[in-house]
Amino acid sequence: MGTVFALGRTVPSFRMVLEREIGRWRGFAEALPGSSDREAFEELMNSCRRYAMEAGAAVRPIITEAMFMSILLAQEKELRKIKATLEKLDSWEQEAG
Repeated sequence: MGTVFALGRTVPSFRMVLEREIGRWRGFAEALPGSSDREAFEELMNSCRRYAMEAGAAVRPIITEAMFMSILLAQEKELRKIKATLEKLDSWEQEAG
């Protein structure tokens, strides 16, 4: 008799696991009191999606760790943009005053 190989499922992609985890947070999102909160939550989830390839490369066993790092990175970039804008406004004010 020949060799028998057991065929199993393939490992799901990070993106598939990410979408499953985001789906698990739907109850939280739906319980948020206002549409602006739900929009903010969706933007956080979009940050996770935006960095899915990089988060998958980190090979973290706990998906939320990669999600939180993606969100933190997006927030850091946003803070840097705001800071740069404020610094420009400050320099314009100093030049005008």
